[in-house]
Amino acid sequence: MIVLKKYILNKIIIIFIITLCIIFFTAKTFNNAFKEFEEVVVSSSGEITKANNSDYNFKSLRATKTNVRLGPSLEHSIIWTYNKRSIPIEILEDVNGWSKIRDFDANIGWIKNTLISSNRTGIIAPWEVNKEIDIYHDLYNTKDSLKVKTKLEPGVIVSIIQCDGIICNVSVNDRTGWISQELIYGVYRGEEIYSAE
Repeated sequence: MIVLKKYILNKIIIIFIITLCIIFFTAKTFNNAFKEFEEVVVSSSGEITKANNSDYNFKSLRATKTNVRLGPSLEHSIIWTYNKRSIPIEILEDVNGWSKIRDFDANIGWIKNTLISSNRTGIIAPWEVNKEIDIYHDLYNTKDSLKVKTKLEPGVIVSIIQCDGIICNVSVNDRTGWISQELIYGVYRGEEIYSAE
């Protein structure tokens, strides 16, 4: 009878320890995921807001073909491939020549730094690309003008020349103009970018 009680008590202690371990590791994983979610907030319109992490920044893809890997080495599996250059990506972490990136679809992976450019680019309203109606956004002649130079479709990649936190000067093909900063993935809300000139 005493042996049976000891056996049951030992089983209860082991189950209790295992339960504590599961709770601890699950909570830690959840907290890390939640922390990452809190650091960059995506609004319902798809707008990105940078929150309290000055290490995060946007860059762009240098190559026309870029493999994204599961981890920061060539030994890690390729999880997807970009087949277009100049796509804006958000740098979340930099480790030994590799960058952990997040794209406009909130996909996260690792890219070798040699495939990344510091050129600032943006995508016009990528959250509107698959909508069933035709949507176009105005590109204005000047910062203070209401005269529309052209209209840009969602998904168009632009080069960012400068932003004042509200409106950005961008170029696409041979056209340059001004567009609302809220419509661009590739620049944070309120971020100011100054041209090199």
